[in-house]
Amino acid sequence: MAKPTEKTSTALVDIRRAPKFIPFVATAAVIGFIVSAITAWATAAPGNFFGYVIVWGTILFACVGLVFAVLLEAFFRARSKRIEATKIEG
Repeated sequence: MAKPTEKTSTALVDIRRAPKFIPFVATAAVIGFIVSAITAWATAAPGNFFGYVIVWGTILFACVGLVFAVLLEAFFRARSKRIEATKIEG
């Protein structure tokens, strides 16, 4: 019995690490929430101000986490390697 022939194709692919954006933003937001809550509690802020500090602190830390993830993405993109890969179809 004859062996079936395998088809192959080649393509250039980039090998790199890439950060996941949502975990970076979520982690930074949780840290921001905790830091903002401690800050608002330590300053003995009134009720409205307490809420504003927590909301804006959480948003600020989430934005910092997003910027950090984007910077890591740019760093890893610059260090990526391009290789030729062979795909075996069969």
